[in-house]
Amino acid sequence: MLIALFFGSCSKDEITAFRNVNLVPMTDERIFKNQTVLVKEKRIIEIGSSNEVVIPENSKLIDGSGAYLMPGLSDMHMHTRDDWLSSAWPVSPFDLYLANGVTTIRCFGPIGESPNYILIWRDAINKGKITGPTVITCGSILYGPVEDPQRFVRDQKDGGFDFLKIYSFVSKDEFHKAMRTAKQLGIYTAGHIPFSVGLDGVLSEGMNEIAHIEELDFEFLDFDRTQKLGRVEWFRYILHTATQQHKMLLGTDIGDLEERHGKNISATVDKLRIANVPVCTTLTVGEGIVKKLHKTDAFLARPENKYLRKGYLDAFRKGKEKHQLIFKGYEDFALFKYNLEVLLLKELKKAGVRLLLSTDAGTGGMGIVPGFSIHDELRILLENGFSPYEAIAAGTVNASKVFQKMTGADDFGTIEVGKRADLLLIEANPLDNVDNIKKLRGVMAAGRWYSKATLQKRITLKH
Repeated sequence: MLIALFFGSCSKDEITAFRNVNLVPMTDERIFKNQTVLVKEKRIIEIGSSNEVVIPENSKLIDGSGAYLMPGLSDMHMHTRDDWLSSAWPVSPFDLYLANGVTTIRCFGPIGESPNYILIWRDAINKGKITGPTVITCGSILYGPVEDPQRFVRDQKDGGFDFLKIYSFVSKDEFHKAMRTAKQLGIYTAGHIPFSVGLDGVLSEGMNEIAHIEELDFEFLDFDRTQKLGRVEWFRYILHTATQQHKMLLGTDIGDLEERHGKNISATVDKLRIANVPVCTTLTVGEGIVKKLHKTDAFLARPENKYLRKGYLDAFRKGKEKHQLIFKGYEDFALFKYNLEVLLLKELKKAGVRLLLSTDAGTGGMGIVPGFSIHDELRILLENGFSPYEAIAAGTVNASKVFQKMTGADDFGTIEVGKRADLLLIEANPLDNVDNIKKLRGVMAAGRWYSKATLQKRITLKH
């Protein structure tokens, strides 16, 4: 047998064997010791006791003695940019994802002159021509106003995109027409809660998924949904209105906030539970805003900042970063907003709403580092009542169940025969501590194995 230190591709007939692993299948909360997992091409073909599984001759053998094999993670809400593979970034964000154990990403809006670049990258990764995680993507975001919502949706379908992303600024009529067409064409819909529509309207039209927990913030605000405002003006109007209405609670702790809004939070969450609508977490965004506005030194001290898009930190130090500009004059509201989102997270979990591990990374303009941010999101979940198993499930089992609704295939997220071979080999038990996921021996993404040494080399900065 050939001992595999690293390789980034595999032939059709080649089999990779993970031998003597502690298996964390994520089918339920348990571990199977001394297991062997066989992979051929992109699929898991056999799982069983290392004493019983026969490893074919000439297989690539990966010794998992003392290690744990778990499914790869998914970032269920992030963005790509058309400059990802250019010198605009210190290293490829695709490599940052793999180096952090993320084997699937879902792009909630490709940034660039045309979204079609992401389809080229998606196919190139599938064929092994580009190193990276499996990509699921929407096309251009339905921002609003839009002249022909029906045509917009049909173009997404015809273009080969995986789902439709709806933003905050579409009108009631635009939303209705887009949703009706999406249903006719069988397109999965996810996005913001448009200001003119509200949660009740979104649920009654049957939108499949909510893109952020923070979208629920607006359900606790009384504002004029009929206004005709530009994008920046909408956000400034919302911030001003929210600050005035919640002025008495600014600076109060989560306990006071829960006492004031607890019943309303429960009622809002119950609507999502009844409608069976999943929600992306993206709490890294809210926590990051608080750090940027109130804990600047801690934000600037993060070691992963070296991977931020070039120019971001210069803009931040000049006070010209996105959230510095949006929240200018409303800095205290950022903490209130995040506390509300934490309360919503806890109630969503309690109600059994399907939560999806998500970070909103990749835009280059928010200080969120691709790949590294997934560990921040896991930490936030753990800090707010999730067990390690529950937090990991948000980025594995839950993710694949949503893709099943999108594509019909429950294709990954657990280690089972027939599933895509997205696997992490790690040094210690992730169900004891999710930080153990950072202790990678290597990553397999769609059947391609990358050792720790290979991944570290790919994200080493060139000076």
